[in-house]
Amino acid sequence: MKNEIKDEVLFLGFCVEIYKMEKKMSGQDAFNYLYRTGATDFIESCYEGLHATGHLYIIDSIDEYIQTHSMLSSI
Repeated sequence: MKNEIKDEVLFLGFCVEIYKMEKKMSGQDAFNYLYRTGATDFIESCYEGLHATGHLYIIDSIDEYIQTHSMLSSI
């Protein structure tokens, strides 16, 4: 159980890193944005499916989630 949580936390950090690079944001800004839009919860809940995919698929999935589920997506 501990290793599973650790893997999910590391994956969330990885997602923040690739998102910030793609969107040209600071790490803090990327994390805050993903947190405010609920995308961090999405990443955690979809860990099993997302962690086996590529960078672009992960970014596209996060953007699609934000577009369809967040009131903050226009910010």
